[in-house]
Amino acid sequence: MTSQENILIHKDSGVLHIGIHRPEKKNALTSLMYLAMAKALKDSVSDDSINVVLIHGTADAFSAGNDLNDFNNRDANKPSPASSLLYELHNYPKPIVGAVSGVAVGIGVTMLLHFDFVYASETYFKMPFVDLGVCPEGGSSLLIPQLAGHRKAAEILMLGDAFNTQTAIDIGIVNQQVDKTEVFDFALSKAKALALKPQNALRTTKKLLKAPQQAILTDIINKELVIFAQLLQSEESQAVRNRK
Repeated sequence: MTSQENILIHKDSGVLHIGIHRPEKKNALTSLMYLAMAKALKDSVSDDSINVVLIHGTADAFSAGNDLNDFNNRDANKPSPASSLLYELHNYPKPIVGAVSGVAVGIGVTMLLHFDFVYASETYFKMPFVDLGVCPEGGSSLLIPQLAGHRKAAEILMLGDAFNTQTAIDIGIVNQQVDKTEVFDFALSKAKALALKPQNALRTTKKLLKAPQQAILTDIINKELVIFAQLLQSEESQAVRNRK
């Protein structure tokens, strides 16, 4: 196992494990953590020993989202490290399985929209972009309304209402709720099952499933990132974040 900036990476039985491990901060993500995850995904595309990716947090948190200190100090004139991860997830050709527990906030939810399978214990989900003076990211302004409908999406993205695992299942973000003590092993069992399937057929099926929205989603992600960066520099956003 290797550790890069609170990201634990190893592979076993055809599965690449990417673990977010910063439990003292509920796995809040820094720029270096984003880049480490993005690199692990990018490197694994050409690795024939890897058939599936399993992304997980710790028992009490998947991710609390952006680390606010890191977030406040980022250079808005440079590409966001978070965008590197989001593009890798969006374009990743192999199946991605998620094991989620405890807390999933902000980009901790956005990431899940690009996974193929998500298994969660009872979890607190929230997308507080407006509360931070910014806009949704990673294609979530398209994907959440597609999954939930406009009115529920407005609750999640405009009001920033928190929601639980059952709601995440009803919306289509989560496949199944699993007990906290079993969720990692359950997700891993699904990842290992996928790793044993005919891989060309599996990846072709994923490509076909994503094809109808792939081009428009790429465009939406690009637009969101531009607007997000503009809003990040606004007086409104800076005032909100300075109060945190």
